[in-house]
Amino acid sequence: SGRIRSMGVEPGMTWKRFQGVIWALLAACAAGVVLLLLVSGSGLLLIGQVSGGDIMAVLGMVFLLTLLVWVDGAIAAFLKGWERVAALAFALVVETLALLMLLFFVFYFNTSPEYIPLRGPTGETELVVCEENWLFKVWGSFYRPAGPFWIQSTGVSYEVRDCWPFREGRYEIEWAEGQAIIHYDTGTGVWETCAVPLNK
Repeated sequence: SGRIRSMGVEPGMTWKRFQGVIWALLAACAAGVVLLLLVSGSGLLLIGQVSGGDIMAVLGMVFLLTLLVWVDGAIAAFLKGWERVAALAFALVVETLALLMLLFFVFYFNTSPEYIPLRGPTGETELVVCEENWLFKVWGSFYRPAGPFWIQSTGVSYEVRDCWPFREGRYEIEWAEGQAIIHYDTGTGVWETCAVPLNK
């Protein structure tokens, strides 16, 4: 400790720096989530196939992992000898089991959303379909472009069974005045029709 003091660094400085990094990561994740919630009134953020919900999920995972690292760091900093080893081993086992359970539920209930642009007669993207599925059920919603990275819900949705009409191109569109008339395969041998407004 004398050598540490002679270098002008207090003994607890390493733990303080560690905590500083942890709090900075937690604050960045929380700020990102709050910012996404604040701008969600403009519509759904969409960058390629990455939505605002995906970004929030990643931020939430980073937040959780950062908390777990903080707990492990606190154990390593304040315990010594066999107590440190036992506490770290127990914490790692509990954390691993918790993360495995979380990953299981995330993958099991993942609906695999895919965003498919529908282009109008001029070649511009007039609508975006978010098609999702779970087990044998497929459903989706129609959105209008609302900006470079934003889409706005039209309030129109659909459900089909064991087929992906928009991913597989099993649909037809009639572009009318102020709306799109869409015919799509339901997977049951019957085609359904819905009207989607195009008014901005």
